[in-house]
Amino acid sequence: MKKVLVLFSLLFVWSSAVQAGGYMIGEMSSRSTGMASAFTAVSDDASAAWHNPAGIAFTDDGNQIMLGGAAIMIPGVDYTPNAFSAPGSTATSSNSKAFFVPHAYFTHWNEGSRLGATISVNAPFGLETDWPATSSIALSNTFSRISMVNINPSVVFKVSDHLSVSGGFSYAYLMNVDLNSLAQKLEGKGKDGWGGTASIMYKNDTFSFGVMYRSQIKLDINGGLITGGSALPAPFVGLTTTGNTSLTLPDMVNTGIAWKPNESWLLSLDVDWVNWKTFNEIRIVYAPSTISTVLTGGTNVNVIQENWKDTVAFRAGAEWKYNSEMRARFGYIFDPTPIKDVDFSPSIPGNDRHIFSVGYGYDLNPQTTLDLAYAYVWFKERNQTVSANTLRNGTYKSDVHIVMASLSYRF
Repeated sequence: MKKVLVLFSLLFVWSSAVQAGGYMIGEMSSRSTGMASAFTAVSDDASAAWHNPAGIAFTDDGNQIMLGGAAIMIPGVDYTPNAFSAPGSTATSSNSKAFFVPHAYFTHWNEGSRLGATISVNAPFGLETDWPATSSIALSNTFSRISMVNINPSVVFKVSDHLSVSGGFSYAYLMNVDLNSLAQKLEGKGKDGWGGTASIMYKNDTFSFGVMYRSQIKLDINGGLITGGSALPAPFVGLTTTGNTSLTLPDMVNTGIAWKPNESWLLSLDVDWVNWKTFNEIRIVYAPSTISTVLTGGTNVNVIQENWKDTVAFRAGAEWKYNSEMRARFGYIFDPTPIKDVDFSPSIPGNDRHIFSVGYGYDLNPQTTLDLAYAYVWFKERNQTVSANTLRNGTYKSDVHIVMASLSYRF
């Protein structure tokens, strides 16, 4: 089974950019993105496989499939020194990036047996930041990356005419992890982990309520390659060793309500809790060697404190069906940062996010729907002043553009 999942996941190899709080990506389908991903209590298309599988119990008999992706464009993070920056710090910008993040969903609902099933394949977590090696920030960070795929099958049971539940598991496959500075390069890949999911949906003619839970997933990164960087004395540059570390993806709870006041309008609201406290530290245990002695002062252990806090994000969306075949959507998200000022790092230069989205849906025929969406992510300016490592102090500004398309087919 594991080999089959790994081979399937290789069809979805990509690098991801940090979007939602921390290193989570919230934009997982075009229709939901148009509604600010306030979709936990909606979940009536194939993307329910991710947002809330229990929602398919209130759809028509049969199958739905959705394929699509997001083009994520990051102009770069602008850094400007302030009065608390290290002497000699200069203004710089991280390298601009563009990514494609695909998604695939399948749902099957059998009204006669009150049972159904779903599967989602996507990348809900990922990041990549790339600072010029010549910048003053480079001694702290040059390149950071997490790229992974998540596969989530679920089984759905309809308890009554108005209530359904689901349960499933999540398989996360980590394709790449990098944490580089001028002092060292750390590269790891090919690690995986398992978790669980559960959801519930209550729905009547005009109102619905949904809850989705995802458990933590621990990824042990063993045998990562560590290379001495250019900031070290010449005899140690390029020396290599191996090291072990781990990454725990956070558990989360998504709670949503949706209201359909008439046949034309659908309004939704989500409150999302993410337990970013799981990202407490990065602990790298080196294999004893000459280079590990230099990097750690002889302890062979390097601990990078992160001390993130849990967050609560708010999402509000709307869909307007202005004729029988077309729908317009819009939404807004407030997503606070989990990163405390004292532990801030340029490897994830985030801050509170305000996200504005619009979308459009068109039924090409009774079985096929094309959904489009655009989201603008505005990061509140971060004026960093309290880092113990003064290389990190300064002002950080950033924004992101996301364009999405999804094609759905019902059969």
